[in-house]
Amino acid sequence: MKEVPVKLWLFVMAMTVIKLIIASTTSLGNDEVYYWTYALNLQWNYFDHPPFVAWLIRITTADLYIHNELAVRIGAIVSSAIGTIIVYKIGKLLLNARVGWFAVLLYSSSFYCSIIAGTFILPDSPQMFFWLWSIFLLLKIARSIHKGLPSLSLWCWFGVAAGLCMMCKIHGIYLWAGIIIFALFSNRRLLAQKGMYVSMLISLIIISPFLIWNIKHHFITYTYHSNRVSLFHAGINPLAFAREISGQIFYNNPVIFFLSWMAVFSFIKAKKPLLKREIQLLLCCALPLISTLIFLSIFRDTLPHWSGPAYSCLIFLSALKLESFTPLRAKVILNVSLLFYLFVAGTGLIVINFYPGTFSPQKEPMHLGKGDPTLDLYGWKETGRMVDSVYRMDKSSEKNKTAKTIVITNWFPAAHLDFYVCNRTGLQTYGLGEIFDLHQYYWSNQYKQKLTIGDNAYYIVPSNLYDENSINFIKSQFKNCEPPIIVPIFRNDVVCKNILLFKLNGYKQ
Repeated sequence: MKEVPVKLWLFVMAMTVIKLIIASTTSLGNDEVYYWTYALNLQWNYFDHPPFVAWLIRITTADLYIHNELAVRIGAIVSSAIGTIIVYKIGKLLLNARVGWFAVLLYSSSFYCSIIAGTFILPDSPQMFFWLWSIFLLLKIARSIHKGLPSLSLWCWFGVAAGLCMMCKIHGIYLWAGIIIFALFSNRRLLAQKGMYVSMLISLIIISPFLIWNIKHHFITYTYHSNRVSLFHAGINPLAFAREISGQIFYNNPVIFFLSWMAVFSFIKAKKPLLKREIQLLLCCALPLISTLIFLSIFRDTLPHWSGPAYSCLIFLSALKLESFTPLRAKVILNVSLLFYLFVAGTGLIVINFYPGTFSPQKEPMHLGKGDPTLDLYGWKETGRMVDSVYRMDKSSEKNKTAKTIVITNWFPAAHLDFYVCNRTGLQTYGLGEIFDLHQYYWSNQYKQKLTIGDNAYYIVPSNLYDENSINFIKSQFKNCEPPIIVPIFRNDVVCKNILLFKLNGYKQ
């Protein structure tokens, strides 16, 4: 670490402070709190993703002993800090320390790299560390082969890094796709490298547990994801395409997005580009994933953050492009990128915590706040306290003494209820419904006390997520459903959403 400059350490520390503030002042989001439930029962795979995020949360919460948002998210923040150091090393390896510094500033001003994967806890969080480590190793391998130096140990480490990347999220397979494309079209010498095949074997061994899990569970993970992106019977979906493109622009920071594609096209058009071999390798790791998602979005809904790892490769091309600019022009671009990041992050934090009420047009009590995404990150601690007070009152009443379960029909807000309500009250969630709605909750029922005929229960949902079909289904499972208790949640002294608590009596089956 001696070659890492002091200003980089100071910058990483400053960015870490910003992330710690965000992580400790907002409630967990729908996805984050759902991945926390993974850590409750460690497995080799889960309905949606491989297991690494669950292992990470289990570690950072001290085996679930520490129960707060910061402990759940700290693994993402640490992974991002280490990843930032790797980004610098990659840029320096490509050309010089200045390119490394440019890459760090661009990487840190990407909303995907710094917030989505760098502050919030998602499978992407550890994935980005292993993805960047893999890219660093690939570049070193390419240079070693070009110079005729031994590369077997580098290949072995790459097998480990790529395997662990896939154990975070299946998108890591695009690392191997990139190598194969690069070998077939740019560097056939790779195909004669025994290290590449040893590396493949190492990756395969690492991911074998979750492959075996999927075989036993009829590849439910891929059945689910293929349903999300299946092209069968799907027509052209211009709205999904527009969301994908606009999402890629915003999530990666508009400055970085346009600079990246400017760099891509300029390097492609150049007759004798600098670092041709390294640029081709980065493009082979980036473009297949981006192209796949853009193509799928023409027909089906996709999530723009899926392309985040690919854009991290393009950040290095952007840094190389900045190296060709005048110092003043490069400084202006970097400053605009960072200032835009700070403005959006700061504004978002203020809106989430202090916007008076909700900016949703839905004001009717049963649907108040519907469509307001900031409410996923707000008001859950208050929800826990209020539900706890209702539950304590019910426990003192003989009539409701047997109610020990919150029935759920969807993985969200079930995970929020688990983290903020059940941990406080001692209640348990129990899933009723279809596997594609319940996700991992479909299997987590086996670890819980089952509902029996005649049991009483609660159904709890925030007004912004209230759905008539779900409550009608719940009513069909019980003899009686009382009108909901409506508990208001305030933001800056104005009601932003209601918590709807239904008391259910007499489970039927």
